[in-house]
Amino acid sequence: MARPPHSGPTDRELMLLKLLWQHGSSTVRQLHQVFPHRPKPAYTSLQTNLQGMLDKGYLTSQTDQHAHIYAAALTQADVEQHAVHDLIRRVFDGSALRLFTTALNSEQASPEELRRLQALLEEQVSDD
Repeated sequence: MARPPHSGPTDRELMLLKLLWQHGSSTVRQLHQVFPHRPKPAYTSLQTNLQGMLDKGYLTSQTDQHAHIYAAALTQADVEQHAVHDLIRRVFDGSALRLFTTALNSEQASPEELRRLQALLEEQVSDD
């Protein structure tokens, strides 16, 4: 499976990956039709973005008649894990605790989210 490079996908690349995760394998035209931002980028710009993502290993491609069909080569979990690992390393000097503390202090977590977090922490502690 392809692995994102150090910097990870750009905002545009991440948007295209999300569309592919949501809609499955798609042509440039299909992605252009469902692209959520206004104004939409030009068709040829998306085509260039997709080719770049293919070159980086983020996508796979097949040709069906005359259209290229693109699919995500990375899973959403792969991208999320890479982004969090990179954030912990670069911003929080390798401290997951500092990341969690900052996240909890800056966002209002619901009681259910806090219960789930507590259960995950207890599971991690009991695994050691």
